[in-house]
Amino acid sequence: MALKYSVIGLALFSSTVYAHPDTTTPFWYPSAYIYGFITGCSDAVEQNQIPFTQEMWPDQVRSVCGCVVDALRHSFSFVEVAKTDNESMAERQFVITAIMPSCVQQELLNKNYKSDQ
Repeated sequence: MALKYSVIGLALFSSTVYAHPDTTTPFWYPSAYIYGFITGCSDAVEQNQIPFTQEMWPDQVRSVCGCVVDALRHSFSFVEVAKTDNESMAERQFVITAIMPSCVQQELLNKNYKSDQ
């Protein structure tokens, strides 16, 4: 009897859980692309000595690059991101340039939160 009420209660009070707070589902990208993007991004950022790298460990830089690729997944399908024409590449670069400061800020806030605990 308890099982019956549990199932009914679960059905009545369950809600949809979203992995993303804005309820949008990102486009699918192959894991090799995501891994390659994060590796290439973090290597380029560290080689170019972008100022925020002085405040972060390599794992934190990779986290910033992961945030950037997430933004790309919300903006472009994999077919679109795989295009190599100048216009497509300029559109991707625009998104990357626009989102990078937010991703850096997010990681710095996360770093400061962890150090306060």
